[in-house]
Amino acid sequence: MNPRQRALLVVGTVLAALLLLMVWLSNRPVESVTPTASVTPLATGRSSVTPRPSGSSGLPPCAGVPKEVDAAVAAVRSDGPYLRPRDDGGTFGNRERLLPAKPRGYYREYTVRAPGVRFPGPRRLVTGGQVRLGAEPEVWFYTADHYESFCELRVS
Repeated sequence: MNPRQRALLVVGTVLAALLLLMVWLSNRPVESVTPTASVTPLATGRSSVTPRPSGSSGLPPCAGVPKEVDAAVAAVRSDGPYLRPRDDGGTFGNRERLLPAKPRGYYREYTVRAPGVRFPGPRRLVTGGQVRLGAEPEVWFYTADHYESFCELRVS
C-alpha cells in the first residue's frame, strides 16, 4: 500500500467514525431541564443589569444578579481586562444543551468574580453572536452555578 492509499484509508476511517458518532448522538434522548427563574447571588449588592421582559431565547429573565456582573459586562464590551485572560472570550461549547442550539463558535464565555469563593468560582457570562471580541453580543446569559442553569440578561 503506497502512502497516498494509506492516507485515504485513514481519512475514510475517521470520516466513518465521525458519521457513526453523529448518528449515535442524534438518537440519544434529550433530558428535559427546567432552568431556575432567578439567580441566587453569592454576595450582597445588586447589578444594574435589568431583567429582559420576555427572553427571546426561551430562558427565564435574570433577576437579582450580583453587582459583579456589571464589571464582567464592561470587560466584554471593551475586550478586557478579563479576570482570566487566557480563558475569557473563549468558545462556549453549550455541551449541556441549555442554551438555544447555534453553530460552534456562536457562544463565548467570561468569568464573573465571586467574592468569598475560590477563584475562578462558578459564575459566568455567556454571550452569543459576537462577531469579534469587544463587539456587542446579540444575546447575554448568566449562570451562577457553572452551567447547571442559565437566565437571559438584558444589558443596556
